[in-house]
Amino acid sequence: MASSVEDEALGHLTHVKDIAHEDPAYGQYALKLLQDFHKHRMGKTPAGFGASIKHDGGASVIVKNAANGVAVTDKHRAMRGVEARTPADIKQHFGKHPGYAAALQQLLAHGGELVKPGRTIQGDLLFTPKDKTTARKRGGVVEYTPNRIAYRTKTNAPVGLAAHTEYTDGIAHAISPNALMPTPNVFVPAHDYSRPDPATYTIENRRAAAAHIDAAKELLAQHTTEHLTPDHIAQFTIYNNRSARAAVAPTVEGYMAHLAGERDKAAKKLKTEKAKDRVRAGYNGMIQQVADNPQSFGRSLAIRHHMEQATEHMLTGISHPDLETRVDGKRSPGEGVVLQRQDTNGLMRPVGKLVPMGIQYALGNNPRFARQQPLKESIMWLVKEVKAKLL
Repeated sequence: MASSVEDEALGHLTHVKDIAHEDPAYGQYALKLLQDFHKHRMGKTPAGFGASIKHDGGASVIVKNAANGVAVTDKHRAMRGVEARTPADIKQHFGKHPGYAAALQQLLAHGGELVKPGRTIQGDLLFTPKDKTTARKRGGVVEYTPNRIAYRTKTNAPVGLAAHTEYTDGIAHAISPNALMPTPNVFVPAHDYSRPDPATYTIENRRAAAAHIDAAKELLAQHTTEHLTPDHIAQFTIYNNRSARAAVAPTVEGYMAHLAGERDKAAKKLKTEKAKDRVRAGYNGMIQQVADNPQSFGRSLAIRHHMEQATEHMLTGISHPDLETRVDGKRSPGEGVVLQRQDTNGLMRPVGKLVPMGIQYALGNNPRFARQQPLKESIMWLVKEVKAKLL
């Protein structure tokens, strides 16, 4: 599984704590990112290092201001070469989702005011005039909830876009200082974090972060990655993500139980015993690998733990300059930061993200996207309940 370290098109942004197991060759690279951000927080930014404030919104959209006009699309359709330059184009490509299409119509109308000619910008949609999750109040206050997080800011702009990435010749990089133009019709929250205030990084958090970084460094010095086969990398990531959503600490025993569960689910989907046995054998082999190498898998989890804890301490004290965030009505910390490295062309490329555990948990447990029990299962359950009471 490739991480965002080498992904120039930036299909996804990897948590820094996950780089060491998702892309084993870059374990030391992940450690260096944390070390450099630790220095950055103290006002001692290393050369070729940068950071921006992370801001999640709704759909990830792209605005392109080219010689043949302004075009809008989203991250997934852009990969297929789909662009919309007219309202008719939007209806053709996005018409199955009227609310989304209406939002893109607004973005198309004002995109040329925001993005300078010759530039291509990507960002997350925050709000549009007809967005049902947006409420406008007195004094220009806007409250919007594009995901689990509720945001509050002051603006009279009809459209909100969390611009975060620029593309040049297909390469994703930090937004250039002159790529965007101010316009009263599009609200763009601040995203630059090139000048952090060292006063917000307390001595206690500095010491704690440094201790966890040193612990990860010591573990990496004795770490090998032969146990992280492609199959294990994929399942290890799934297991860690599920553990984060459940707010439980991942363990070697828990990972083995996860593999057993995946084995049973995969076999249940198959019809023939031969196919089931083949799938079971594959997963049983993976479980045996873990049983034979508990220290290696345990060390991978320990490295991730220390990187995660260092992240928590380094992010404490960072707040968004023009947004207030809440989760389930309670004030919440910001969404973290995106770390950047300068490439050989001088572009500051996003290579990893640092996100607070609380925010990761909230986004992973968004009730709006919770699985609903199928109607057939609900009816069968009700029938069983009624029969049980009659008997």
